[in-house]
Amino acid sequence: MSGALSRAALMLAFVLGITGCAALPEVDRTEAAQAAFEERGGRLGAQHTWRLVARLGLETEHEHWSAQLNWRVQQGAHTLDLAGPMGRGGGRLTLAEGQPAQLVTRDGERHSAPDPDALAMRLTGDEIPVSGMIYWVRGLPDPARSFDHEVDAEGRPIRIRQAGWEIEYTEYEEFDGEVMPVRMELRRDALTLRAVIRQWQIGDGSA
Repeated sequence: MSGALSRAALMLAFVLGITGCAALPEVDRTEAAQAAFEERGGRLGAQHTWRLVARLGLETEHEHWSAQLNWRVQQGAHTLDLAGPMGRGGGRLTLAEGQPAQLVTRDGERHSAPDPDALAMRLTGDEIPVSGMIYWVRGLPDPARSFDHEVDAEGRPIRIRQAGWEIEYTEYEEFDGEVMPVRMELRRDALTLRAVIRQWQIGDGSA
């Protein structure tokens, strides 16, 4: 993979993974399901400390890239450590409100931009809403953008459509008392992003 495509994959990979064939739950359009969706969003949106461990991947018409991800959030400050197969490639992406987005590759290359979306544009030449992915990985819409969605009877999103992306959630599991996405697929044009999340930690783990 070329250097430009590798950097593109690095920026995108934190939401990717291995596909599955899980059946989608049934859409529930009742007011109760929508109320449950909004209650879940308010509860998770107020949680500023969490962690996930995932297997990642990116697929286009011509390229495929995969990685392991350890994503840690402490009081809203994000640290994303990525590594390719057998520990090759990858790097560390750091995000914090009011601070530049910073990417340091395992080869020592350093990249910075005022925000994660601007950094993605600089590295990939495409408008990739990295800031939205911070929410989508938790099954939440980005509150700064318009969206439409479908939910199940428990208020868990089945699909979110936002910023030109369709995010489909096919599996959830319970961690620390919260039911969190563990398998999802994101699609836009010829680009497919997938995620299989092996572990979630909600809060600081002290409870």
